[in-house]
Amino acid sequence: MHSPSKSRRGGFTLIELLAVILIISILMMFLLPRIPEAIDRSKVTACKKNLQEIYSGLMIHQDKHGRVPDKSGAQFFATLISKGVWENTEATAQKLTCPGVDLGSLAIGSMEPSEWFADIDSVDGTYSSYAGRDMKNSPLKKFPGSGKEPLVADDNDGSEEEGNHRTTTVVLYADGNVGTHELYELQEKGDIDKETLVLKVGPDSPLEELRKLSLD
Repeated sequence: MHSPSKSRRGGFTLIELLAVILIISILMMFLLPRIPEAIDRSKVTACKKNLQEIYSGLMIHQDKHGRVPDKSGAQFFATLISKGVWENTEATAQKLTCPGVDLGSLAIGSMEPSEWFADIDSVDGTYSSYAGRDMKNSPLKKFPGSGKEPLVADDNDGSEEEGNHRTTTVVLYADGNVGTHELYELQEKGDIDKETLVLKVGPDSPLEELRKLSLD
């Protein structure tokens, strides 16, 4: 007669459980510090998409009115809504400010999206986290235009320690290209000091091209 075989006990042994915990801890050690960077990169991507949409809106404005908006700063791109190039909805209003900035830090934080850019005369640099072309001091000679002529960019305003994104400034150019300036690359090239933590945009910018933009 054959003796009945002993059934094997299911489940993890203590050693196996400790091994799993160790593996998870190692993964977390490598992945957790990269989560903020991954979130910021996704917001940079969303910011680029916003600027591409703004360029399309400027093209429509050019077709309808024979020129790009003649206002400066935030009013430069807010004209897309105030003049009816874009329908004034929450979706279109959100395209006119950087997704990397908390709306609570802007004047529009307590307003309905349909009110953000409806009254062009009330719009200033506190309404958006983008800087627009300074059409008064740096008017565009033609549009579409040169890939060296900036139209809209992150304003990097409101903090001396952090811009719209951690290390990246996104810029829309007159040829429709959306480019970036990386803080560390500018430091290595000597365009900004090693101690500089934010790339200024506007008349005080260390980059000549970004002086053609206005935060007002």
